Amino acid sequence: MKTDRLSVRLLFLAPLVGAVLTANHEAGAADGKEAWSQCGPGWVLPERPEVERDPADPESIFVTADSADMVDGGVSVLSGNVIIDRGGEQIGADKVSYDEPGQIIDAEGNVRYWNQGFHASGDRGSMSLEKDQSTLENASFIDLPSHGRGTAERVVVTGKDLVKARKATYTTCNPGSADWLLAASRIKLNRTTDVGTATNVWVKFKKIPVFYSPYLTFPISDKRKSGFLVPSFRVSESTGVEATVPYYFNIAPNYDATLALRPMSDRGVQSQGEFRYLKKWGQGLLGIEYLPDDSKFDDDRSAFRFHHAGEFLPRWRADANFDWVSDDEYFEDLGTDLAISSQSFLERHADLTYGGDAFWARARAQGYQTIDDTVAPDSRPYERLPQLYAATSLRERNRQLNLAAFAEAVYFERDASVTGRRLDLRPSLSYPYRTAGTFLVPSASLRYTYYKLDGVTAGADEEPDRLIPTFSLDSGLLFERSLNIGDGSFIQTLEPRAFYLFVPFDQQDDLPVFDTGEYTFTFAQLFREDRFSGADRVGDANQLSLALTSRLLSASGEEIVRGSIGQIRFFRDRKVTLPGEPRGTQDGSDLAAEVAANFARRWRVLGAVLWNPSDEQTNRSTVSLRYQPDERRVINLEYRFIRDLLEQTDVSFAWPLAQNWRAVGRFNYSLEDNTTVGTLAGIEYESCCWGLRLVGRRYLTNSQGEHSNAIFLQLELKGLAGLGTASSGLLERSIPGYRNEF
Repeated sequence: MKTDRLSVRLLFLAPLVGAVLTANHEAGAADGKEAWSQCGPGWVLPERPEVERDPADPESIFVTADSADMVDGGVSVLSGNVIIDRGGEQIGADKVSYDEPGQIIDAEGNVRYWNQGFHASGDRGSMSLEKDQSTLENASFIDLPSHGRGTAERVVVTGKDLVKARKATYTTCNPGSADWLLAASRIKLNRTTDVGTATNVWVKFKKIPVFYSPYLTFPISDKRKSGFLVPSFRVSESTGVEATVPYYFNIAPNYDATLALRPMSDRGVQSQGEFRYLKKWGQGLLGIEYLPDDSKFDDDRSAFRFHHAGEFLPRWRADANFDWVSDDEYFEDLGTDLAISSQSFLERHADLTYGGDAFWARARAQGYQTIDDTVAPDSRPYERLPQLYAATSLRERNRQLNLAAFAEAVYFERDASVTGRRLDLRPSLSYPYRTAGTFLVPSASLRYTYYKLDGVTAGADEEPDRLIPTFSLDSGLLFERSLNIGDGSFIQTLEPRAFYLFVPFDQQDDLPVFDTGEYTFTFAQLFREDRFSGADRVGDANQLSLALTSRLLSASGEEIVRGSIGQIRFFRDRKVTLPGEPRGTQDGSDLAAEVAANFARRWRVLGAVLWNPSDEQTNRSTVSLRYQPDERRVINLEYRFIRDLLEQTDVSFAWPLAQNWRAVGRFNYSLEDNTTVGTLAGIEYESCCWGLRLVGRRYLTNSQGEHSNAIFLQLELKGLAGLGTASSGLLERSIPGYRNEF
């Protein structure tokens, strides 16, 4: 039987549906959209033919062809512009034959296949409906959700979840471009595990082979998978030429681990391991590093890390941190970051915290490993074995009497030093009186501190104590007015504030100094009740702080500009000091001023200054300016000054040079020493399917001012992996506001 322009439902072709080339790409077409922002509108599927469908029967098959020769129980042939459609899944070819007894369908001539987000084409195709398997010869395909496409001598599809390709290529570059691709004997895409595998595979970049592996896995979705991570390569003066090759174990949704080898030409091969967990009762990591027989150090070297934090019961939280290294020069020799290499101490602590409605409590054990042997023994921090805190956490009640209390019991330990126990109790009362435009808060407290000491000099009191009352009165006003600037409506505030503090003098030179230091003076210090941190000193005071703050607010209440200035006026000398420090005899503190401004969501200005009116000199100042018109562009300018100690400038930026190019850099310079503290310069290139980052860096390796140089090169093949050192973390730490684009 022959017909022209056939348009009928063929029920005997129902087993065909889903058997040709399919994958689960229904969702996620927009996943990773930002990663492909450079690809433009060219990444689309070939337009599929429009067909009529029956909304009442979405599983029905609709077939069109120029002609058909139908044989019941034999071989039927459809010819000319054949289209077979079922529920959006569509096959097109010049000719289709169906062998009903063998359940085999053959398609030839311009064979095309569509599904949601997926397209394939080939010279010939055959499908076994019984095996739910299909084959395309000389095929090409596009997978829109994973942004992948490829070619193959033969593609075999089993069911909806498994695609096998022989003599195949795969890339995520736009059609018409192949800046990088996989060329493999066999490629398999497993939609169940969202993992692609390739055997006898070359990774080619710009048609040049850059990497070979007999076996390679790669992701075809955003899900985690086990396998090799991005290998890193680095050249530095300390380690020579080095590489780090990590392998990732996706153990479970809430467990994973990473093992790595780090061969270094000047030191040997270091082994690294890290295990991470995430449970209802907490999350944490366990890490270890081991370098046998360091060639330069001439000994084994190792490091250990354990971090945990989490709430294991309602209101109960446990936190732990333990870091250890085998020697004092470990980070200096093997680290790559100033924040690591310049550490003097490694802290270890274990905390158990209870948070209730009316009070909270904490038990802590804390110790340190000294990794800077230049620190004198009597300058190293005390260990707390243990420390117990308890304090009230009641919400302030306006125009009512408020009671608060704080208690601490701690035992301090340090070699060759005075050690002992300290008990510190501090109950307080306050009566806040607040209105919409005023506040007045009188407060009184009584602080009792008791010691039981060991190792004191002969004749010294082994159980000294101290009882000191404190009285403060905090007050302020709030004035507002409407203000029009151009076409904008704003609110300007004026907020004067006065804070009086009285603490009687008590001789405290016989008390040890376990954990107490003097706060760095800032604007916030105007309103603190003590100039010392820790309980070993309570500063005597008879003083009045006067301050003025003004804000410019938008009509919605967003702060645009804030400026503050204030000073403490002293009515008597400050006699309580830390050992070796002089008494405070000036009549007034430095003038403390702060400013913060945000303009048009692009400009941000922060500034702080301490100015001594007696000698008309600036003692400390910080000014920073950030310009960030969008996520790709940012410029930071900063100036820091501390009299007789530090004067530095810091410039950092990330700025596009063209559509695909961006320059990054940081320059930190000491005006005090006329030397460069650190520099970083680099360039980034990002195209549709790959990115390249080259960064050079000179950085401090220790607190003695020694520098090291390093070069980082990263090549990122989007949708596959990368080669080189992943330097985005370094740039995020070095350039405030930097955003990694690939």
